[in-house]
Amino acid sequence: MELEEMQAAWSQMSQELEQQKQLTDEIILKMTQQKYSNQWNKIFTAEKMAGVICYVALVAILANFRDLDTVLLQICGILCMLILAILPILSLKTIKAMKRVNVTTMSYKETMETYAKGKKNFVNFQKLNIGMSFVFMLLTIPVSAKLLNGEDLFETLDPKLWIATPFMFALFGLLIWVVMRCYKRVLRNSENILQEIEE
Repeated sequence: MELEEMQAAWSQMSQELEQQKQLTDEIILKMTQQKYSNQWNKIFTAEKMAGVICYVALVAILANFRDLDTVLLQICGILCMLILAILPILSLKTIKAMKRVNVTTMSYKETMETYAKGKKNFVNFQKLNIGMSFVFMLLTIPVSAKLLNGEDLFETLDPKLWIATPFMFALFGLLIWVVMRCYKRVLRNSENILQEIEE
């Protein structure tokens, strides 16, 4: 009788320990998911704010488009508006793909495959984004000069422009460097968080 009681008690204890382990694993996965999501929520929020700024600029160019009175200025204005309209959408789309990684519902293999695919798309988009941002900066110079000062830089090459251009390139480079550092840190942190699951 005592042996049967001990076996029953041992069996019950084993079940309780197994339940406790499952509960602990669930809590760890939820905490991991929260840490992962927090990494991408920060970037998503920043990109949404940048998107709002892009669309405000797009509306401003569109509202004053009639002031772009030459074909070259109109082409620059249209290209600026296209970039302002498309890049924020693509950026948010790539970040949403990264946010789709869910360690609580996916197996480890599925998690890492989803992450790897999202990371590849995110990195490729960032390369495209840098190139398009550079083109946008070049297009913005004549459009801004016309809309803000009434100057057509294609007709009058102001010497001040040659002085300002290196500073604009330096500022652009610094901005890209800061943003890319931030994105690389988030990618590295995200990867480390996901690798903790395997351990």
